[in-house]
Amino acid sequence: MALHKCPKCELNYIREGEDFCEVCKREMKRAQTHIRHSEEESEDDEVVLCSECGEAPAVRGGELCIACLKEKKRQVELENASTVPADDEFDDDDLLEDEEDLDAEEE
Repeated sequence: MALHKCPKCELNYIREGEDFCEVCKREMKRAQTHIRHSEEESEDDEVVLCSECGEAPAVRGGELCIACLKEKKRQVELENASTVPADDEFDDDDLLEDEEDLDAEEE
């Protein structure tokens, strides 16, 4: 059983048949774990730009930024408001008939 120096650090001695000393093995294992964690974090931190304006980052799990989401919500509310008939679209005669029906029911 001959001993020779570790090829990585050239400080520690290892037995014949071993690739690296225990210190270098631990260091390499720690480095691999760190690389895996940093890859996972970089996937989570990927910035996606807004598909509408293309300038601001999109909210997490969405395609639009905050400003574009607010604008879209405002547009939907305006569209919904325009579908409600305006006061001048009601027929005054219908309103008078409804009031007469209520008065008749009260008597």
